[in-house]
Amino acid sequence: MRTNTNELNIHLLLSNDIDRLRELGKYQNNLRSQLFFAFPALTNLLKMTAQSCTSDIVHNYETITLAKLNKLPKSTTWKGKRVFGVPLRVYQQTTGHILPIAIADALQYIRVHAGKCDGLFRKPGVKSKIERLRSQIESLNESNNEHAFDSIKFDEYQPYVVADTIRQYFRELPECLMPPVLTRLLCDLLKHLSQEEQLLAIRYIFLVLPDETREILETILRFLLDISVRLGNNQINCRSLARIFLPSVFQSFYDIHHTSSKLLWWKWKKEKTDGISQENDRLILENCLMTMILNVDILCRVPSALNDELNLPSARKTKRLDELVRHTCNGEFHIKKFVSKASEQFLQRISTTKFKAIPIHVDGVSVAVHKPSAMLSNADENNLPIWKCSIDIPDTNVKQVYERIEHHRYLWDKHVAESRTVEKIDEDKEIVQYVLNYLDLIPVRSFCEFRFSKKITSRSASNANAMLISAVSIDHLQNHFLPGSMGVTYNMHYYITPSPTQPGHTTVTQIACVDFSGRSTQWYENVYGFLLAHNLLSLRNSFLNTNTVQI
Repeated sequence: MRTNTNELNIHLLLSNDIDRLRELGKYQNNLRSQLFFAFPALTNLLKMTAQSCTSDIVHNYETITLAKLNKLPKSTTWKGKRVFGVPLRVYQQTTGHILPIAIADALQYIRVHAGKCDGLFRKPGVKSKIERLRSQIESLNESNNEHAFDSIKFDEYQPYVVADTIRQYFRELPECLMPPVLTRLLCDLLKHLSQEEQLLAIRYIFLVLPDETREILETILRFLLDISVRLGNNQINCRSLARIFLPSVFQSFYDIHHTSSKLLWWKWKKEKTDGISQENDRLILENCLMTMILNVDILCRVPSALNDELNLPSARKTKRLDELVRHTCNGEFHIKKFVSKASEQFLQRISTTKFKAIPIHVDGVSVAVHKPSAMLSNADENNLPIWKCSIDIPDTNVKQVYERIEHHRYLWDKHVAESRTVEKIDEDKEIVQYVLNYLDLIPVRSFCEFRFSKKITSRSASNANAMLISAVSIDHLQNHFLPGSMGVTYNMHYYITPSPTQPGHTTVTQIACVDFSGRSTQWYENVYGFLLAHNLLSLRNSFLNTNTVQI
């Protein structure tokens, strides 16, 4: 497929640019002479529909909105479930993992063994062993301990068993990876488009998917492409894998209003004419999925038409350290003065900012959020929420917790892949770079921060000292050598104090506003705070499980 090689990868865009890709816009429908409201990617998609399809078909998609695409299925469809059958967003909120650890490990296991297994995903695994593996994944997830998943030994199972378990996990997602309204739109639209126009339509649909769904879909597409390469005869194996994973990606649109659960539409037939129509649609979607697998790199780029229209990317506001300090200190390069001012601003903000408590089922962690006012927000500034999480850690003091957060992050943050000190300014001030890896097949996120710590004496108790650890992203010459995409830390604070209510306990309050890039504001409002809460829980558990060492 011919595309512009200079097109931007979506993972490089900050949240404000992702929002602009999806914010409200209008276009004129020439067939019906009406104005429609949609999002830029969806606007162009509906333009293609209006130009290629009949007015009746266009009418079916007038009501597509981002809110409807982001809507979760009814809780009755996944109530009582832990891994299989749980929506991606709900799983991320309840566990702090983007994808179940066992499923991510299973994907890696299959990638390693793909070249040694003939008929992988086509030959069925032993049913009793599949049930045993599923039960093991469910029971270990209930323990809520990320180290427990290390006890799953996939070598004890045949690759066919592991492959079937992977396929069942994605097939049982209640929301599926492609909503039925978009599946129906694809079926109607792809019948009337040329090959290059088909790819463009698929790219637009990929952009309007919810963030958590889009990332997992990209993971699956890259996984299937890798498997097809390892099996040899790339094109034939891609078609075979597309046929097998079709029900796991595309949800039914047949008789969707007459059933309360996900319909097994690839098995559904009513009359002969319906069966013929269904088979034609299945072939269209099979070709569509094969195209997505072979062109996954192109799917992750912003089409040049949208890029030119929106003038992407927006300029980043990250400053060099000297610019940051001079901006705060009225032109003076005085780091101690900057640290003092930043600490005062934090203490003032934490006491005056109104945070709204969020109900969360994470043991001992309280979570609240502050969302910027839409009236006060600037188009050039980020509109990300500020999250506040706090937890009490028993049998610890401020110094112990400070050391664990500052110097031993690898013990409690499972996503840290690499970390180093670029420049040590003095004992409590440094420039650090680190890399976070959330999914193996998704680009890593890199950060460069100016980090400082400051001792703060409590006015109510002169002998009770608190510690503040703060970090903010800066521009640095060595940032060019960092892998993946660059994230931006707007605010990151750890306020460590003796617990006011429980002697021998230490209270950690985290204030965070971070842009990982590649995700919209909606993801930060729906998911990010829960990931922070689970990180604090891991911090507490690192003191309770002193024998556990993660390398």
